[in-house]
Parts: sequence; structure tokens; C-alpha cells
Amino acid sequence: MSEDSDKEKWPKFFCADPGVIEGLKNAKFNVLSVANNHIMENKDILFQNTVQLLRNNNMHPVGIANEIEIINLKGYKIAFLAYSFIEDNIPNSSYNKIHSEDPILQDIKKIRSGVDLVIISIHWGFEYVPYPSPDQIRIGRTLIDTGADIIFGGHPHVTQSYEVYKNRPIFYSLGNFIFDHTYIPTTQESFIAEITIDDGSLDSVKVNIIPVMADEKDYQPKLVRSPKAEASIKHLDTIRSTFENRSLSDYEESIGDYHFLYSGYKRSAKRNMRVQFVKNFYRYSFPITFGIIKRYLGKKRECNSKSLSGL
Repeated sequence: MSEDSDKEKWPKFFCADPGVIEGLKNAKFNVLSVANNHIMENKDILFQNTVQLLRNNNMHPVGIANEIEIINLKGYKIAFLAYSFIEDNIPNSSYNKIHSEDPILQDIKKIRSGVDLVIISIHWGFEYVPYPSPDQIRIGRTLIDTGADIIFGGHPHVTQSYEVYKNRPIFYSLGNFIFDHTYIPTTQESFIAEITIDDGSLDSVKVNIIPVMADEKDYQPKLVRSPKAEASIKHLDTIRSTFENRSLSDYEESIGDYHFLYSGYKRSAKRNMRVQFVKNFYRYSFPITFGIIKRYLGKKRECNSKSLSGL
């Protein structure tokens, strides 16, 4: 979120007008992760502008390199940590970009004894797949074993359900809260995780799932009503049953070749994207068209130069 850019001649991708901060304020957001693979699209200056804008509006940006946010709330100390496993190919360390869970484990151990609650946001996973990867499950459970209390996942653009592991919830992917890819219907689905902790003890944690759908016209999140809400929850429960209370090896055996599964979902999504681009080609200005094609070719070269990867 910024008006300034060092890419003056070209449109800014993944950059919102600072005025959208009012929407975040109206929605009562107060803690936001800045650790993701698009935050550096316009280099460090816009990253710093975004962080400052959030702070100026009494919001807590988390996921900044070498910083751990601890908030005092109703007598409890709550630590918020955020990280991204997804490579952005930009040599910058302004946010927590990681390649293994080790930095998270170190941070948990560093602060665990001094706080009442540890909440972690992780940018991870494979796009468009409604099932978390075995690595996501392994890492999520390891973080809980080390001292994390709640884990929120994002990046796949679709929901990946959740599990309650040792009385601690792990949300593998919440989906997209606001998104405009209506040509891929599953990317419009999301859910709000309402977590109730009685008497400050996670031994009595309660999770309530509130299905949300991005509106087809203005892309704003709207609550899903019955009977669609029940169908959404049933879908999440079906996904959840494949891994909750099951060993990692059982899950791997039941789901089969995960990379093969991913390639099918990815291929379908990319096909829909290309069709959408061709159908709307005439609507775009030259700079927009050039930027889209340049990004597409760059990602294609990147995919050809390395093996399939993701967490």
C-alpha cells in the first residue's frame, strides 16, 4: 500500500492505493502479516511504506525480519510471528523469508517462556490444491510440538481445511478473503476462523468456522448463508478427515503422489487464466499487457530452470 514507486514508467503490480487502509480499519483488523512472496514486488521502498502506513493506523505488521511482535491483551502476552516459505527471487531480507522451519523453531524457543500465547502465520503450500502437502502437515505439527499455539496458513488461493492437533488448531489455508479470479470458482471461497479460549487455557479451545465467499461483482467478502454454508463446512470436514488424527505416513499413503495431484490442479487453473487473458485482451493498456506477458515469460523460465517445489 503506497503511492510511491521506483517503477514510475510502468504500472505497479500487487500494490494498492493507501486509501484502502480505511477498509482494513472498518473491518477491525489489527494484526497483519507482511511476510509473503509479493510484498517485495515494488522493492523495499514500498515495503517500508506499507509497514509505516499500518503502524500509523494502529495496526501491527508482523513478519518483519528480526522482529517479533508481542501484544498485551486483557492481561495476556500474545506473540505474533509470520514467515514465508515461498520464494520471490528477490535478494532482500526485510521480511521473514525462510527455506526450512528451523528459524521458526528458534523463534518459538526464544519467546515461549515469556508469553502466554504464540500465534504463527505462514505463507506456504501449493496453489489451487485443496489438500495440504505432507510437508505442511509435518511442519505444522512440529511447530505445535515446539510450543506454537495457533497456526494460520495462506498462499494456496484455496481453502485447505484445518486440524486440531494436541488441542492446538492448525489452519493450513484460509483461502482468499478478497480475490477477483472469478474464472476459478474455488479461489472465491474462504472462511473466518473464530477461536474461543476459555480461562486462558488452550486445553479448552473451541473452533467455529464461518464460511465466506468473495462477491462476483465487487470481490468483497460476504458471509455464506444456508444451505451453502453447510455445504462449505461439509467440504472442509471431508478434507480434514484425510489427515486429522492420522499419522503422516497414513496421510501420504491415502493421498498418493502429491506432486501429481498438484500438477492437475495447477494445469486447470493456468488454462483458465490464459482463456481469461485472451477474452479480455482488448481491455488492457499496453503497459499492463506488456507487464503481464513479461511476468508470464519470467515465471515460465523460472519453472523450466528448477524442479517443482513448495511447502
